[in-house]
Amino acid sequence: MATGTGSQRKWLTVIGLALIVALGLLAYGQLTNSASRPTGTTDLALSGDTARRAYAPAVELALEWQQDARLASISGQALSIGKKSGNEVKWGFQFFSPSTQELALVAVSGGEARMVRPPMLSPYKLSTFSPDEWRIDSDQALQTWWERGGYSMVKQYTQVDAAMQLRISEELGSQPVWVIAGIAANKNTTLTIFVNASDGSLVANPR
Repeated sequence: MATGTGSQRKWLTVIGLALIVALGLLAYGQLTNSASRPTGTTDLALSGDTARRAYAPAVELALEWQQDARLASISGQALSIGKKSGNEVKWGFQFFSPSTQELALVAVSGGEARMVRPPMLSPYKLSTFSPDEWRIDSDQALQTWWERGGYSMVKQYTQVDAAMQLRISEELGSQPVWVIAGIAANKNTTLTIFVNASDGSLVANPR
């Protein structure tokens, strides 16, 4: 198991900041090759909506706000990953309106979308992406993490939480990339992978 260093820490910092904004405010409801599955691993099931299913009510609310609202990023967190008592994932969606230069944050929990704060002016233009470019859902990306070391991590530590973020990677030609980070509770230990959200392939430290 490796601790986050260098560019990995940079990405984890980005994830942490996004989760502080998106998931902290959610308190209202509370590398490119294939590999065989490690022996003994199983499919990883989570309760609640995947990011794709949660997107439907989120974009509906965003379009009521601005008709040109486009998706800039998605953040989510799953607590006690791999445990039967694991909590439902709550999602935060950031939408950018080019016409107003404003950024809106929409939280989705239990199938309900809510604007968690008034939209705010963005100091710069944000990169956005369309659902057509995002073919790999959160459960598929998380399953890849599970098979690429997550299963072993959960067996080693008492509690492992998973932080998930989908955002644009300029290095990959503005393609959306899933960042999946397993974080051992009360330990300075992380396991992070990067999954191309268009085709499911692993990528190494995209920027």
